[in-house]
Amino acid sequence: MRHILAFAALLLCLPAKACLFARDAQPKDWLEWASVLLAADVTALAEDKGTDTVRLAVREAFKGPAAAETATLQVPSRMWSSCRLERPAVGAHVLVAINPNGDALLVPLTEDYAGRLRSVKPPSTPASTSK
Repeated sequence: MRHILAFAALLLCLPAKACLFARDAQPKDWLEWASVLLAADVTALAEDKGTDTVRLAVREAFKGPAAAETATLQVPSRMWSSCRLERPAVGAHVLVAINPNGDALLVPLTEDYAGRLRSVKPPSTPASTSK
């Protein structure tokens, strides 16, 4: 019984850790966590059955495939309120991060923060593309 309670407590803590990461991560943390890391503009946003589908125009690849011009991301709708993150509006400039497990995070991206990501980008990462 003790193991079940400990496991349940761990499951409750995991979303909180992801939320803290999304709000407080430094550029090197994003580069370590993500297998795909992009700067993009939100072109469409739709909600269906608790999932937000976010369509994106990719502006720059910090890590991962550099050839993609568009992307579609599905995010649980509850993530915005539970993580106290801004739900992006159409036209918002965002950082899109996807880890090897397929977990995705999407946060607002300023030009200053994008510059910080560029400055710590590992040399083995394909060159970024800007439009």
